[in-house]
Amino acid sequence: MQKNRAKRVLALAISLAMMSFVAGCAHMEKSPPERHTGYAYIHKPLPEASRKVDTARAAGKEKECPNEFKAAKDTVDNAYAIYIACRTQEGIAMAQDGINKLNALCPYVAPPPPPAPTASLSADPASIKQNRCATLSWSSANASSASIDQGIGSVAPSGSKQVCPVSTTRYTMTVAGAGGSQTAATTVTVIPLAKKTVVFDAVALFDIDKSDLKPEGKEQLKAYREEAKAELSRADKITITGHTDNTGSAEHNMKLSLQRAEAVRDYLMGLGVDPSKMEVKGAGETNPMADNGTVEGRAKNRRVEVDITGLEK
Repeated sequence: MQKNRAKRVLALAISLAMMSFVAGCAHMEKSPPERHTGYAYIHKPLPEASRKVDTARAAGKEKECPNEFKAAKDTVDNAYAIYIACRTQEGIAMAQDGINKLNALCPYVAPPPPPAPTASLSADPASIKQNRCATLSWSSANASSASIDQGIGSVAPSGSKQVCPVSTTRYTMTVAGAGGSQTAATTVTVIPLAKKTVVFDAVALFDIDKSDLKPEGKEQLKAYREEAKAELSRADKITITGHTDNTGSAEHNMKLSLQRAEAVRDYLMGLGVDPSKMEVKGAGETNPMADNGTVEGRAKNRRVEVDITGLEK
């Protein structure tokens, strides 16, 4: 009876021992031969840490972030040394620390976003008279394409272009690049201009069929010069046109009208009017303003017209 009880107790003890051994082995793994631990089996975190070192090295981490790789490997090596020195739990904890370091090696750093493009656009001059031009100048950075509206289209990232708008116009430049898009704008203001015409009676300026100015004609032009001094100075262009009636041949009248226009130009030039602004024309009898069939009409047609253009309204 006592022998049977002893056998049952022994069997129970053996079973408990086996269960304890199996449970312990569940947390064990063969020791890596190269580690020379002296144990056939060691706790899993240590060989796992060794494999992590090999995997990181194969992935190029040793070169990609050498300092961090060395620190993690040293931690694993120290874990083995502590474990072999019978500080088991401390070695296991250090091996886990090494695993964590190896998992965090060389984290991916997202590149900074591409810089946003910049653009500038200006006009010189910003205000122009009608029939004049301005120069658009622009520049940009971090842009792969650029365009300007108002029919200009694609342009180089930096450059200039002459524009001659007929009315006030706003120009917008749009640039685009990897970092997005940007716009810049400028306005060319067009100043409306007026034309002013002064008509001189040819009889008051010249003797009949002559192109030499009479003294009273010179006085009349001198008075006009003083009165219109500012306008003549601001004018873009001064056109002097001689006209005749239809008396005589058309060829003679054309020549006489031009000579009279030249006489007026020369006298105004002597009074200080800019010759580069003045243009002379002879219209002869081709542009009557009244009926050449009457004395009064022919008198009106014998004239010299001074057209001033380019005056601001």
